[in-house]
Amino acid sequence: MPKIKVPRKSTSIDMTAMCDVSFLLLTFFMLTSKFRPPEAVPIDLPNSRSQIKLENIMTISIDKEGKVYFGLNETTTRAELLQRILDKHPEIKLDNNQINTFRGLDQIGFSLAEMPAVLALNPVEFKNYKQNGIPIDSLNNELGEWGFQTRYVDDKLKVALKGDKSTNIKVFNDVINTITEKMDIHKINLITTLSGSSQKKSTEAEPTEITN
Repeated sequence: MPKIKVPRKSTSIDMTAMCDVSFLLLTFFMLTSKFRPPEAVPIDLPNSRSQIKLENIMTISIDKEGKVYFGLNETTTRAELLQRILDKHPEIKLDNNQINTFRGLDQIGFSLAEMPAVLALNPVEFKNYKQNGIPIDSLNNELGEWGFQTRYVDDKLKVALKGDKSTNIKVFNDVINTITEKMDIHKINLITTLSGSSQKKSTEAEPTEITN
């Protein structure tokens, strides 16, 4: 009896569903990814050989001109901090758009008096706006106030000090005194880049812990 040959047929796979899933995943990552915002001022960091990982931090930056900037990496903490500042300074009036703008800032470098006008700028104007730094003089030490109020919002925040390697040492000392005296914080983390011939300098700084 002759064998019956079954005709071979190529396998056909419907890829429509897989394409749909791929585009859904791509759309998800595009909508949920958060790009690192540009810093308010470029800072040339000094080098260090030790490193620790810091999360949930309050960052104080000093540029080469001696201007001081204050930043928080948690949006929720920023919102609560701003509310405390507004409660203490009822003369400062902000609308919802200005409040939302503040919540989106990783770093600020302007005085309380300037805040309403600065937060009212559109994104292009804000990007081109040259911030004058937060006052740290003895008569008007607003940096100390920002830090003091932040401790009420979250007393577990770590303080990271980020200074340009050409920063005036007097300004650096004034900031450290503000942290220890006005904020009552005696443990400071110094942000630097890793030194060594095999390490490339990067704005992604590695923190070195110091105790004051």
